[in-house]
Amino acid sequence: MIGEIHKEAAKSHLKVGEEFYKKMQEESDTNKKTANMIVSAQNYFYCSVNVIEYILFKEKKEHSFNHENRFRKVKEYFNIFPSEFAELYDKVDRDLRNKVAYRGENSEKFESLKKLAESAIKLL
Repeated sequence: MIGEIHKEAAKSHLKVGEEFYKKMQEESDTNKKTANMIVSAQNYFYCSVNVIEYILFKEKKEHSFNHENRFRKVKEYFNIFPSEFAELYDKVDRDLRNKVAYRGENSEKFESLKKLAESAIKLL
């Protein structure tokens, strides 16, 4: 049951991320555009978090409980996470995520979060 909750949460976060990504693209006001990007980025990231929790519970009956432990478990259980996904997750470390999701920096950083979520959702 807990695993299914993470699965549904991941889908919901992806949906919200995509909605705000679309709003971001359509917005002309710079502040609103950045705000939409921040909301989108946060939801893309938490989509991937919930996919990781789903897989950890499904395969190992474990939870990570925090970002540092989750990062460690993705590395530790490399056999249950595809290498492409693990590499993307490694790339989207705390610093990159914070730059996009909290400070509103754009460029390839946002695209990395988006790509991570798109890769994660395929694992469900």
